[in-house]
Amino acid sequence: MTEQELRSRLENLTGEIPAETHRAFLSAASPGKEAKVMKKKISAGLVFALVLALLAVAAIAAGIGYNLEWWYTERNGVVDPAAVQAVMDHRVENPEQQQAEDSLVNVSIREISLVPESGTLDVFIQASVKDPEHYELHSSYALDVDGSYMGPGGDPDPEEDGEDRGVHWMWVSDPTGEEESRIGPVLQVMDDNTKRLLLIECTGVTSPEGAHVLGYPSLDEFRTPEGEVVYVLEYAPEWISKEYDRQQEAYGKEYPNMKEYADGKIAEAQSAREKLAEGIPCVLQYRIVEYTEGMDDEVLYTGGTAGQVEFAVRLTEGGN
Repeated sequence: MTEQELRSRLENLTGEIPAETHRAFLSAASPGKEAKVMKKKISAGLVFALVLALLAVAAIAAGIGYNLEWWYTERNGVVDPAAVQAVMDHRVENPEQQQAEDSLVNVSIREISLVPESGTLDVFIQASVKDPEHYELHSSYALDVDGSYMGPGGDPDPEEDGEDRGVHWMWVSDPTGEEESRIGPVLQVMDDNTKRLLLIECTGVTSPEGAHVLGYPSLDEFRTPEGEVVYVLEYAPEWISKEYDRQQEAYGKEYPNMKEYADGKIAEAQSAREKLAEGIPCVLQYRIVEYTEGMDDEVLYTGGTAGQVEFAVRLTEGGN
C-alpha cells in the first residue's frame, strides 16, 4: 500500500487529515531503518484500529462539551434536526451577567436560547466550588430522589433502599451513562468524604421584584465527572409567541364577559415582547447549604445562604 493510498483510506474513516498530522503518524509508524522490517508485517486493518484508538483517546482527553446542543441531542436524544437548529440559532453563550458576592461557589449562566417560534426559553446553568481542595458540590435534588426518606423513626441503618429509611441517601450518576450510578448513604457516595459537602438548589428565575415573569420551568440537573453541578431550566412562557394573542382574542370572542380580561392579557404580552428587544431583567435564584450527618431537616431544606445571578433575556438576531 502506497503512502497516498494509506492516507486516502484513513481520511475515509476519520475525515480530512492535516498534512502535519499525517507526517507525524508516518514518523511514529516508521521511526527508523530497524523498524522497516516490522512495518511490512503490520496489516492495514491494524493501522486503522490504532488510529481510531488514538482518536478515541484524544476525544476522551478533550472532554465532553456540556451545553444545550449536547443536552438536546445526547442527554435527551432529540432527533429533530430543525428543532435543535432553532435552539442553536437563537443561542447566546456566556450572556452578560453579574453574580452576587458568594464566598463558596461560582454560579454562571453558560447559555440562553429564546425561540419565539416555539415559545420556549432554555437556560443552561453551571455551578462549581471556589475551593475544590476542601469542598465538594452536589445538587440538593440528588438527595432521596426515591422519596423513601421518612426522617426520625425510620430505619437508621438500612441495608438497601426502602420505604422507611431514617437516613439520607444520595444519587450520583454519570451524565454520559458510561459509568454506573452510586446510590447510598451520603458520605459513602461522595467523591471524597474528607471534604465538606455543599448542596446547591436552583430555585428558579424571577424578575428583580421576585415575580415569576417567565412562569415555572421544567428542570433537569446532573453532575459532571469534574464535580460541577449543571441545571437546565426549560420555560414555555405563553406570551413569547404571537399565537398567544390570537388565543386570547378567540377567548374574548367566545366569552364576551371576559373580553376586557383577554384584551388586558394581550396588551401585557405585546408589552413584554417589545421589552425583549432591549432585554427583560431577570434574576437566577439559588440556595447553598452545607450538609452534615444528623443535621436538622428544616435547616437542610430551608436554611443555608441565598445567592443570585442577574442577567437579561432578549431576542437574538435570529429572532423575529
